[in-house]
Amino acid sequence: MTKLSTYLLFGLLPNLISCATPQAPAEQGHWIKGDMHIHTALSADAKSSLSQVLSAGFEQFDLDYMAISNHLRNNSRDNFGRENIHLLFSDAIATYELPELQGMQKNFANKLIISSFEWDAPTHEHMNIGKLSFGDDFEQTLEFTRYFEYRFGAKNTLHDFPAEVIEAFEKQGVPRQNRTHQDAISALSWLQQHHRDSSYATLNHPTRYATSYKISDIREFNDAAPDVLFLVEGMVGNQFNGERGDYSSASRSGLLGGTDPFVAELGGNWDALLGEGRHLWTIANSDHHFKISLPYSSGYFPGEYAKTYVWLPENSQQPLQKKAWLQALKSGNSFSVFGDLINALDFHISSKTNKATMGQSLTIQPQQRIEITIRFKQPGHNNQETQVGNGRYEGTVPKLHHIDLIAGDLGEKAQPETPAYNQPYNPTTKVIHSFTAEEWQLDSEGYYVMHFTMTATRAQYFRLRGTNLDYNEKGLTIDGEPQPSAVIKLDNTGGRAYYQRINERNYKDLWFYSNPIFTRLE
Repeated sequence: MTKLSTYLLFGLLPNLISCATPQAPAEQGHWIKGDMHIHTALSADAKSSLSQVLSAGFEQFDLDYMAISNHLRNNSRDNFGRENIHLLFSDAIATYELPELQGMQKNFANKLIISSFEWDAPTHEHMNIGKLSFGDDFEQTLEFTRYFEYRFGAKNTLHDFPAEVIEAFEKQGVPRQNRTHQDAISALSWLQQHHRDSSYATLNHPTRYATSYKISDIREFNDAAPDVLFLVEGMVGNQFNGERGDYSSASRSGLLGGTDPFVAELGGNWDALLGEGRHLWTIANSDHHFKISLPYSSGYFPGEYAKTYVWLPENSQQPLQKKAWLQALKSGNSFSVFGDLINALDFHISSKTNKATMGQSLTIQPQQRIEITIRFKQPGHNNQETQVGNGRYEGTVPKLHHIDLIAGDLGEKAQPETPAYNQPYNPTTKVIHSFTAEEWQLDSEGYYVMHFTMTATRAQYFRLRGTNLDYNEKGLTIDGEPQPSAVIKLDNTGGRAYYQRINERNYKDLWFYSNPIFTRLE
């Protein structure tokens, strides 16, 4: 079915003319941008030092927040990656990461630095776990990490812990829960019970391995900790890899336009969960370990290629505070992007009396007219190096080709032990309109603006995706749908040419994804 016939089927084509819906005053605030999945040499598989990643992210690429997320394992190293050091993660951050973060925070007074970790969830894939310490008290972070590592860490043994630590935890009645799927549920439940207002968990690269999750697992996780597990890394890191994202043949289907199929597949896993009204927001990260370590390559530097933009209300304190950042992140008013395709997005739905933006719900009457407004900005250039390794991030001018407005039906939350709990798809999800440059206009604030009006006949959710690609570009899109990313193989042309091909592949294939808006009928 063509896009035109889809619009006709849903009766939407005549509704492109804007209705004169009174607009509520625009919410005051600003976008902050950052990266929540960054490794340093503390991780055994990483090379970059803490000072390198902070300088790159904050000084070179102007991020506002960064979360350091080294592996929660028993093979941690110092900040310089010396191979003969094998430490429990909590010991490594106590000795190296946290003291250096405290010192370096003074150099980045208006920036936010989070010390988190990447957890090998028992029987599953990686999750980033962050527990915010408020003020300068890193002892909170250390105490939390030591407890979580002992109880839920899947990449250590009891023999790794000093006898006095084991004795202390045993006296407190703290069990070891680090082997089964139920142990993973227990960890998230514990976070929900004890740290619901100060922690988060992120599903990292969810289909990098085809057997990591069933959709029912994700529902269980979200049911156990709805205030903690609210993020999925859809726009994954490790993009500077010949196998984009490090998604090999072991993955479910590679990446689609550089994005995990969990999010990128129209009507797929993410849409199945959004169709239940679950608050699960997509983000973009670098998963930086190193960019180039001859002959290998891995991920861009933080902020170089992938960014997550989060809307921070104007009444938030300055400099950026951890609590305000976490609240903004939980709100869902955010979008993720590759290659600086856009750098601002105002996406909202209005009725005659109210308005909702990303992450929010709008309650309306049946048969009521609603107006969907999309406004975006584009930067003057992105960070594409003229030649990989020369440090000249002069970039190209990103050009958005089209924005897809996607809608799906909104129903009840699936319940355990029902067929719906195992349903991985949402067959109601459709692209209901695709906007091209002919349909957007530049306003006085520098935003490109477009509108779409329709009659609300049922509860739905709406989300956006945009790309620099035409609807049918060989090897990249078919009828507007992203295709598996090409594998770049190292050949006899040499390393630099190989890295250049990787970079060109990635900057040719740019996307952004918004988070959803829900509409509910009274």
